[in-house]
Amino acid sequence: MQRDKKRVRCDRWARLRSSPLLMASTAVTIIFHVAMYACGLMSCREGGHLWNTISGYEGGKMMNMTGTWLAKPFAALDHPWKDLSNRTCGGTEGGHRPAPELDTWVCTPTMDVRAEDSYSTWKRTLPSMSALMLLFLICAWCSELGSSKAGRLRMHVFFGVLVIFISFGLLGTVIVAVMGLIIMAVPRVPALSSNVALAVIWVLTVVFMELVSLFLGQHDHEVPGWNYNQGIKSWCLLEYIVCGDALYKNQPNSQVCSISKYFLISGLAPWFVFRFVALKFISLASDTLWSLRGKEIRDGLESKSELVQRTERHLVQIPETNDEETAEGSDPSVTVDFYSWKYYLAYLGYPPLFFAGPILSYNAFVSQLEKPILSYSAGMAPDNEQAKRARHGVIYYGIRVLILMVVIEVFSVYWWYSQKLNMITCTSKDPYPRCLFDDLSVWELYIGMHVVLHFTWLSLMIIWRFGRLVALADGIDSFENMLGCVSFNYTFTEFWRIWHASMNEFMLRYLYLPLGGKNRAWLAVPVVFLFVGFWHERTGFGTQPAWYAWAFLNALGVIINKFLEDTLARYRKSGRCAASGPARWLVELEKSRLSDQPRRWAAEAAFFLGRGLGPVALILVNVPAIYLSNSLQFYHSMLMRGWHSAALLVTLVVTFGCNAQVVDALRAEKPPPPPHAQSLQSMRSYDESPSAGG
Repeated sequence: MQRDKKRVRCDRWARLRSSPLLMASTAVTIIFHVAMYACGLMSCREGGHLWNTISGYEGGKMMNMTGTWLAKPFAALDHPWKDLSNRTCGGTEGGHRPAPELDTWVCTPTMDVRAEDSYSTWKRTLPSMSALMLLFLICAWCSELGSSKAGRLRMHVFFGVLVIFISFGLLGTVIVAVMGLIIMAVPRVPALSSNVALAVIWVLTVVFMELVSLFLGQHDHEVPGWNYNQGIKSWCLLEYIVCGDALYKNQPNSQVCSISKYFLISGLAPWFVFRFVALKFISLASDTLWSLRGKEIRDGLESKSELVQRTERHLVQIPETNDEETAEGSDPSVTVDFYSWKYYLAYLGYPPLFFAGPILSYNAFVSQLEKPILSYSAGMAPDNEQAKRARHGVIYYGIRVLILMVVIEVFSVYWWYSQKLNMITCTSKDPYPRCLFDDLSVWELYIGMHVVLHFTWLSLMIIWRFGRLVALADGIDSFENMLGCVSFNYTFTEFWRIWHASMNEFMLRYLYLPLGGKNRAWLAVPVVFLFVGFWHERTGFGTQPAWYAWAFLNALGVIINKFLEDTLARYRKSGRCAASGPARWLVELEKSRLSDQPRRWAAEAAFFLGRGLGPVALILVNVPAIYLSNSLQFYHSMLMRGWHSAALLVTLVVTFGCNAQVVDALRAEKPPPPPHAQSLQSMRSYDESPSAGG
């Protein structure tokens, strides 16, 4: 399976005993994280468990349980039902106070195990999705038993069309087909240069996404008499154009507007799933364009994994064969065109990766459809020792996914409160100026934020690995997301390389490098994050401004990280540094750290604090974005508490500085020499070179 070369190696924990400093850093890191999770189990407030009393809804009325099979019995055994009829704990309505004299705490039992929206939706659809995937795998394995590759391709084309239809409905399938025809025609227009054609592909895709969000995205509307318990009353603009004011009736959309029925203008999947189809449009059109124009393959590809090589290399036309003839005896004038509509349909609607990814390029998909990566495939054929080992590997991978699903159920019972924070509304429309964020201490806010990050990491890991598991069982490998524990990533560049790794690979190939890559990082990085922010929106450009603030801050963090890393890498390699500016200051600080002067300790402390500041900024940028409309209120409540906020930030910087030291020690290929000895040797080599200090 795909592995991260920079992962933390479990067989290297003995290294931590080699240095008292590393042992102290390990102790600080472990104690801090244990305290974070233990605090959620302690009774810290009058009225009971701290997180039992967080943010009730509708004055403390019990909400419908959305926990799944395992979480319900765990919760029932651990936490008895509570009487919510009394008002001794106060009450809230929609997350804000019903009256000034009441506190915002409500006795809400932990049996209300509510998961984050995307994972809750995934769990509800898991039985039907599993049935579809099982049917797909059975058909795929049966098609492999035949000797004709055409049968396997026809099976994938059939399921591709079927999945698009059941997801988007009749009209949606037609819309996807029309958009596909338009986007596929661009690479074949000879009048367009490669760069212009690529720009047209991106512009068309963004326009398609905006049109889908505007006309087919589900927008919430207030309807007189509509009960929240009935669900969210929403419809798309197309429904409103056709049905008009009839949608304001207190009935489900499908009962008041005929075109709202399933499989007419919508299918079983929400239309925001189209954003994954949009990425596939970009990939198939770009790969077709670069193949037709003979784009050169980038240097150093031989050192990459086989999956990366298949992503980058063009698909070569081969002589078409049948069951009775071999490639040597076939007519070379009759060839298989891998950039044709059959392969396009199979790629666009590929069931395992359709709903959530991981994201796989067109070249990599088609090449594996024709010739699987045997070390990763698990189909019915061939029947040899290598294929058996691959099947065993996929079975082991599936067991790991099941274990993760059990873990998240337990997590949802004991630390469910983080998801409650997503539902709190603290906006200017509130009748009272304070909300739950104000009533939590800065430490409690950080605990909630910390658990939000780790729950999101775990839930997305399960969603992505389920799709990859089914694809592996079909013989199609894809990039693994969540390559390491989120706590082991302490820079912006590393976080995005690890978190949504398949999206990172996609953006690198189709947007970052075409915009100039590292030579024009000042342009490429912001544009990449701008698109990713737009890609996350579900209702059209600009409807959720928090995503664009998130994109700007992440782009700024990545640019700063790249500047620091590149500056230090150039200096350590050549001994050269800039004449002035921030690069010069950074190199002077590095020189001090590598020297044997007393000021070395001050430089070491500066680097230590800098490495601790990175993950603090990373968390503060990315986690509050989950709250979307509440982000500003969250920042205000957490950072504007005087010395309490200052004490929290100092503690986090020191703790994450210790964590960075531990992670580096576990990642190193071999135990590093003592920093001081290494520093002296490096300085001597720089001083002896003719370019030292240049």
